[in-house]
Order: sequence, then C-alpha cells, then structure tokens
Amino acid sequence: MTFTQLRILQAVARTGNMTRAAEELATTQSAVSHALRALESELGVALLVRGNHGVSLTAAGRAVCRRAALILTQVEALEQEAAAARKHERGSLRVGVIPSANVRLLPPILRRFEDAHPQVRLTVMEGSDDEVLEWLETGAADIATVSAGVAGARATTAALPAGLMARPLATDRMLAVLSSGHELGVRDSVPVVELSRQPFIMSTGGCEPLITALARAAGASLKCHYRVRDTNSILAMVAEGLGVSIVPELSLPAHRPGVHAIPLDPAAERTVLLALPANPLPTATAFAELAVTLTPQPSRAEGMGPGREFAGPVSGRAG
Repeated sequence: MTFTQLRILQAVARTGNMTRAAEELATTQSAVSHALRALESELGVALLVRGNHGVSLTAAGRAVCRRAALILTQVEALEQEAAAARKHERGSLRVGVIPSANVRLLPPILRRFEDAHPQVRLTVMEGSDDEVLEWLETGAADIATVSAGVAGARATTAALPAGLMARPLATDRMLAVLSSGHELGVRDSVPVVELSRQPFIMSTGGCEPLITALARAAGASLKCHYRVRDTNSILAMVAEGLGVSIVPELSLPAHRPGVHAIPLDPAAERTVLLALPANPLPTATAFAELAVTLTPQPSRAEGMGPGREFAGPVSGRAG
C-alpha cells in the first residue's frame, strides 16, 4: 500500500470518475485503474462500484477512504512541520468554497495568503455546502467555508458533523431578486409570501435549504418553475422575467443589468462559517487566522464575537 494509492482513492471518491481523477492528479486513467485494483487486491475487498456513469465507493471503500484521509493529513502535517523547522515553508492547502463566498469574500484572502506563503501550493474547490463538508470530512479539503443558516427563519438546520471546528467568517443578507420594472420592485422590502405567488427560480448551488427554511417560517410554498445551480444563470433568467429568486448578497455581482435586489420582510441574514478538522494542517491554521483578520466579524453571531478562538463542534449546518 502506498500514499499514491490512497491519494488516487480520494480523488476518485471526490470526482466519481476515473478520467477526471486522472486529470486532477496529472496521470493516466490506466494508471489510476491499475493503482486501485492493486489496492483492492492487497486489502482483499472491493472498494469501488464501477458503472457506465462513473464509480462510487462501496461501504468498505468509504471506511478505507476515511482512514486514508487521516493518514494523508498526518503525512502532510509532518512534512509541513519539518519544513517549518527548516524555516522553509512548503506543502499544500486545499480550500473548499461555497459559490457565494467565492464571488467576493474569498479572492482577497486567497491573494494575501499566496503573497504571505508563496511556497504553499493552494487549490480551491467550489461546491455546495454538502459537497465541501464531505470534502472536509474525507480529507479532500483541508479547510472550507459553509453556510450556518438563516437568522429570522424559525426552522432550524442540521448540525455540522462532529469533530469540526468553526467560527463565523461573515454575515450577509438574503435578498429578493426581481426583474427591473417588476411590480414588487417599487417596495423597500418584500415578504416571502409575496414571492411565493410568483414563478420561483430555486438555487441548487447551496442555498436551497436556507430558502426553504425562510419559506417554511413564513408559511409559504414556493412555486419552483426552475431549479438552477449557477447564480449568474439565475440572474439572467430573472432579468428575462422568467421568475423571481432569493440569493445571498455576497453572491451578487457588482453589475447586474436587468435585475433589482431588495431586502426581505422580515429581514433575513445568513452566516458564512470557516470550518476546519479537529487537527488542522499548519497551513490551514495560518489561512484561518489570516481570513479572520481580513474579514469584519459578524456582531450578531451567538457566542462567537470578534477575537474568539475557533470552537467545535458548531451547530447550524445548512446545505
């Protein structure tokens, strides 16, 4: 068994595809397939279910992948600590990011981190809350941003997985987005109930549980005519008058022709968390400290005001 085999298993588990895993690891599909079959042969158990539409982990494969994540994280930490002892920082950092945080919140942090740690290989992987949390749990990501839920909605969301540390990184408003000239656009704010009477474009890129919680709290049922992952696609559809939507303020581009954004009534905010495993890599800790320093801390986050250390586990997971 080799570290390379374990890294290949992680990549295949994350991508669900031999070809994409090979591209990510800068190797060939045949090398990936050979490494995994050798690992299965050595362990005496099937790790993958191979199908026409990709591959998935067996129950044994998920167990091995979780253990592989622990092993590879410790190896990376050992290498980074040894490099630090030589006063020559190196290593890598994989950051899992939800799309809305990747629009405006993360880029300046990433730039400052690269400037401060030029020897660290930085990789950013964008996905929904569920995806980045899975990457964090399996070791595919070393640190991640996730949504903590919406203040103002009575419904609660599930807890973050046990063993993760997290703290609020930023708070932003959930806004209604309407086409320019929409009849509701003349108001200073709009109730979710009013939006439920319109064709609704649901975001599937991570905010669906937040939006659903808001609608449930308002006693409303949204008419989801469209389900779209990309925020720019949602805004383009809104601009064409195909429906209305609700998006986090952080996800809105500076220029959005044909789209009018207004607050909800009652106002609703969500919190973006920065989450790490219980034993983070030194580079992950450095990234977290820099991110917290560069980002104004949310004043209303319960129990986690400015200057507090990371705490865990933290409740309030949202998809």
